[in-house]
Amino acid sequence: MKWAIRDLLNPVVTRSMLYGSDPFDIEYILKQVDQIKAMSGKKIQAVWLDNWHAKIDHYSALRDKAEANGHRISARAYAKMVTECHYACFMINIDDVDTKREIYHGLTESYKHYVSLCDNKIEYIEIDTEYGKLPAYIHYPDDGSKASYPVAITYSGIGSCKEELEMLSQPLNERGVAVITPDMPGAGAAIIDNNVKCGGPQIEAAFDAIYKFIDSRNDLDSDRIANFGLCMGGGYAFRATVKNPKVKCCVSLFPLLMHFADQGSIPIWMKKGKWSSYQYAEDYLEGMKILEEGTHAADFLMVHSDDDNWMSPEASERLYEKATGYKERMQVTEKPAYASEETIMHAMPVGEQYHWVKHEAADFIAERLTGEKK
Repeated sequence: MKWAIRDLLNPVVTRSMLYGSDPFDIEYILKQVDQIKAMSGKKIQAVWLDNWHAKIDHYSALRDKAEANGHRISARAYAKMVTECHYACFMINIDDVDTKREIYHGLTESYKHYVSLCDNKIEYIEIDTEYGKLPAYIHYPDDGSKASYPVAITYSGIGSCKEELEMLSQPLNERGVAVITPDMPGAGAAIIDNNVKCGGPQIEAAFDAIYKFIDSRNDLDSDRIANFGLCMGGGYAFRATVKNPKVKCCVSLFPLLMHFADQGSIPIWMKKGKWSSYQYAEDYLEGMKILEEGTHAADFLMVHSDDDNWMSPEASERLYEKATGYKERMQVTEKPAYASEETIMHAMPVGEQYHWVKHEAADFIAERLTGEKK
C-alpha cells in the first residue's frame, strides 16, 4: 500500500497548522492514528476526534483556571488553543450533517469565549442577503473607538468558516485595517445554521450585501475597501472586486475558480457525499460560471504555485490576465512537505507557505488603504 494512513489526513493537518494548532499536539495525535491496524475511515475519524477532545478538556480546564485567577493573558492563550482543537475536529470530513453541526457549534462557542478575552474589539454581526443571513465578525485593529476605519473583506471557500478567517484578519489588524470575516454561502454558520448554500447566485448576493452593509456603517470607510481571499476565496475576492469599482485593491492567495481548475484533480470528498451535497446549491458548477465574468482595474496581487494541481499555471495565468490595472504576481517555488506520492493537494502550497506570504499580502493591502508602512 503506497499511502500511509496518516497521509489521508494531510489536508486536515495543513489547515490545522495554518489555523495555529500546535505541531506537537498534531504529531502526538498522528502517532495514535499510526497505531490503527486496518484502513478504516470511521476508525481514523474516531481516533482523531477522541484525542482532540481530550486536548479540548485539558486546555479548557487551564483556560478556566487562569480566568478565575485573573490571568487574562494566559486565559486568552488557552482559549485560543481550545478553538484550535475544535477547528481540527471540524476539518475532518464527516458525512453525518448532525455530527458536523455539533462539532461546529463547539468551535463557535469556544471562539466566542476566546473573542471575549481579546484586547481589540471583535464584533459579531449578521449580514442579510436574499438567500439568508451570513454570520460574520468585524475585527478592529484596536478598541473600535475611531470615527472611521479602512476595511478589508476576507473570503474563503467550501469547508471554511469565519472563525478560521481570523488568520487573514490578524496581520491586517496589526497594520491598522479593520477586517470583515463572513461565513460565505456554503461555509460555517451560513450553511450549518441558516441553510445558505454555495452557488453562483448566492455568492453574488453575498458580495452585494456585504458592500451594502459597509455603506450602512459610519465606522467603516466605503472609499477604502480591499478584497482578500484564499483558495476559493481568492476567486471570490477577484469577482467581488469586479463588482465594485471603488475597491482599492485585491489580493488572491492561491486562487481557485472551479471552471478554471482541472476537474479530475478535485478530490472526491468535495464532489460526493452527504456533507458535500448539503453545502452545494442545485446546478452548482453551472451557477459558479458567473464568478468568471468581468475584469477590474484595482491594484492586484496574485500568489500562486506550480505545485497547485487544482489550478494549473495556465489557469492561474488566465485569472492574472483578467486584471487590467496595476498588478503583481508572486510565484511560490518551495515544494510542499505534506504531499503524497500520488498527488499534491491544493491545500499544501496554501497552508505551508501562508506564514510568510501573509506579510507580503498585508503590506500590499495596508499601503493602499492607509498610505502607511508599518
